This record gives sequence, structure tokens and C-alpha cells, in this order.
Amino acid sequence: MPVTTTQRRAHYDDFVHQVITLCAVNGIRADLNSGFGRPVAECSRMPEHLTRHIAGFGARRAHYTVASLIALHRDLPHQEGPYQPEQPAPGEDQDATTPTANTAPASDPPGSAPTASTAERPWRRRPDLGTHLAIAVARYGFKEATMTNRVKTLTRLDTSLLHPRLWTLTGHLNSRRAARLDFAVLLEDLAWWDDDQLEIAARWRENYFLTLHTLTSKEQ
Repeated sequence: MPVTTTQRRAHYDDFVHQVITLCAVNGIRADLNSGFGRPVAECSRMPEHLTRHIAGFGARRAHYTVASLIALHRDLPHQEGPYQPEQPAPGEDQDATTPTANTAPASDPPGSAPTASTAERPWRRRPDLGTHLAIAVARYGFKEATMTNRVKTLTRLDTSLLHPRLWTLTGHLNSRRAARLDFAVLLEDLAWWDDDQLEIAARWRENYFLTLHTLTSKEQ
């Protein structure tokens, strides 16, 4: 029986929660950190920790990369519910994070539109990478021109080049404590990247520019 969009997204949230829990053990966190956005075949220390949490959902490299990004952090909260990423301030997210592109992967089965609500907000109201990079500029002092170039570069890359760049970028964001991404939303985007790169990339760019405009306008 095919996995529905709702089931996949619940899995992505659960996977992030499980990885954060695993990272409470320093040795495991070091094993997961060893992934560095590498292909699965080069991540020999990760399968014993992740295989059971990925089974049945495919997209192994996307899961491994997200696990390695989570492992970069030493202070992510261990919560009973879904992990809470950096969010736009109240009143900002309504306009700042609404994409104009089609947001459901084209190959989702009929009737599986994005209706799951985790962290008390619909999935597409949760911030994607584009939104987070705009927040890094508006709130954490990253240079707008440099970040804009990064967004344009990332959205042109194929999987083999994108994943290592994400690991480097997250480390850069983490240096100013600006890397509390919505890892579950990122996981879905990476899982579908090979199939829907143009659509996902367009959404990242649109949300980056829209969020940046909204946040900087409110501060002026």
C-alpha cells in the first residue's frame, strides 16, 4: 500500500525527533556527524543508528544528510513533541512563508494533499530552507549579497553537489546560532530533489526573497 503524504511527513517529524534523541549520546552524535553530507556508501558509522528509523521510506541519502546536519548541534532541545525550529515572529509568517509554486510533489497519490499539521501549523506554513536563510540575514547579521548568491547557487545544484554544500552552510549558520532549521521540511525537500528540483528550488528562492522583504520592511 503506497505511503501517503501525511504518513511521510509524520515520519519526517519522527525521524528528526529520533535523531535529536540519539545525539544526546556523544559517541552516537560523533558517528552521525561523520556523514558530512557524503553518499551513503561513505557513511560507514551511521547505518547502525539510522537504518531502523529509515526503513520503508527510502531516500537514504536525504535522511543521512539531515542526520549529519542535526549532529552539528550540541544544544538542540529534547522534547516530547516535534522539534521546534526558528520561526518568523508572530504576524510575519502569514505573508512571509506562503509559496506561490505548486507545493505538493507531482507524484503524490490522489487525495494526499498536504494537510498534515505538526508543530500546530500546516506543513507549507512551516519554514523551508529559503525562509531560514532570509531569517539569517534579517536577524543574525549575515550579509544579504552573500546569502543571496548562496541561495542562487544551491538551487542550481544536483544532489551530489547540494548535500556537501548544505553541511558547510549549516556549520556557517551554526557559528552564529542561526541554524535551527526545520529539519523535517528540509528532509522532504531533499528526498524529492531528484524528482522535483525545479519546483523545490523555485519555492526556496521565492520564500527567501519574500521573507527577507517582509522581515526587513518591518524593521525599517
